Amino acid sequence: MDKKEFDGFLQKLNISKKDLAELVSMPYNTVNGWNGGTKPYPSWLKSWFENYEKSTRYEKIKELTKDL
Repeated sequence: MDKKEFDGFLQKLNISKKDLAELVSMPYNTVNGWNGGTKPYPSWLKSWFENYEKSTRYEKIKELTKDL
């Protein structure tokens, strides 16, 4: 993962680095320090973003269909 992809996921999912830090229970300074170079993004991060996106979509669908 590179910075462009990381920033794209944050934008697409409408979350900030602070939000991400809270969601993954990591210090903000750790998340903010990732740069893809000397401090690479964790190998699990891309799959976490993908699963978070699926989860939020599922919750939206569930909410829309709860009264049917």
